[in-house]
Amino acid sequence: MTRRRIVVKLGTSLLTAGSDRLDLEAMSRLVGQVVRLRKRGAEVVLVSSGAQAAGRHRLGKRLRPGQSPSRQAFASVGQSHLMQSWDELFDWHDVVVAQVLLTRRDLADRLGYLNARNTLRDLLEAGTVPIVNENDAVALDRVLAQNIGENDSLSAMVANLIDADLLVILTDVDGLYEADPRVQPDAKLIRRVERIDEVEAMAGGAQGPGTGGMVTKLSAARIATQGGVEVAIANGRRPDTLIEIAGGAETGTRFLPAPSGRLESRKRWILGSVTRAGCIVVDDGAVTALQKRGRSLLPAGVTRVEGMFDRGEAVEVRDAKGARVAAGMSNYASNELERIRGLHSDRIAATLGYSYGEEAIHRDNLVLL
Repeated sequence: MTRRRIVVKLGTSLLTAGSDRLDLEAMSRLVGQVVRLRKRGAEVVLVSSGAQAAGRHRLGKRLRPGQSPSRQAFASVGQSHLMQSWDELFDWHDVVVAQVLLTRRDLADRLGYLNARNTLRDLLEAGTVPIVNENDAVALDRVLAQNIGENDSLSAMVANLIDADLLVILTDVDGLYEADPRVQPDAKLIRRVERIDEVEAMAGGAQGPGTGGMVTKLSAARIATQGGVEVAIANGRRPDTLIEIAGGAETGTRFLPAPSGRLESRKRWILGSVTRAGCIVVDDGAVTALQKRGRSLLPAGVTRVEGMFDRGEAVEVRDAKGARVAAGMSNYASNELERIRGLHSDRIAATLGYSYGEEAIHRDNLVLL
């Protein structure tokens, strides 16, 4: 049975067919599959890469020697070309597309999250195919992190945002292998994953013109499955891959949703907003309090603060061995938490000169992982 609501992430290497420009034939095959799914009653949202590749190709011959525009500049040029290509290909099937430009920062803001959710739902109800792109022209964090695979994580956030049944990440490999198949040709494809922690060490780096390697795809799978969404990573160059996956076939690698089921909207938002800039490490007593007693995280249980984050940012909580325990919105910035870690809550005001509450993370703003 075809899933009701599906998010499909399309990587650059897939849309360019390994070349230095958009491949309309490859894109057309994908459009055909989406149209067939819609005829079977499915709602489909595309998260499309390819803007930078399109812009680089269009500008390449016009640049002066030594001139090297930013990634944002390439994306600005390529974005309209990418959307024009999608629009024309879907128009042949009398299907209307709608462009939705988002950044991780947009969705980290609660109001922005809700606005995006309402917009996407309205577009689906209107019978369109929303095409989500990261707004590269203003996503300044891409300058700081070259290979973070933003469209991978964005697709997971969109899947949680619209209560999708399935997230399909289509790329140019068959799925997750036990080892790098380019190095070990006899490496076995993993068909089914119940716990992502057990397979993360198998992920490789990015390849080709895209920025999303298997590491970022597993990160996306973690975000989506924790929100209750099933995930599949598969080879989009194979005929009818998307049709097969949507119908339940064992194609590629499937990641099962968390056993706890679908989280409520606010908790899915927290998971999707978790910063990669830092985390909070806690002792065994705090782990027990969070997992067994449903308590808030107090500064007394914090043993270490890693990286930098602001007050109100969603951060991961880890145990002494580095295992993920929870994620939540911190009441204190990293530098503040560093000063009060290990202290009883009644000493916060005397140490900082002020207090934002006795909890490092309140249980209402915390999600167990």
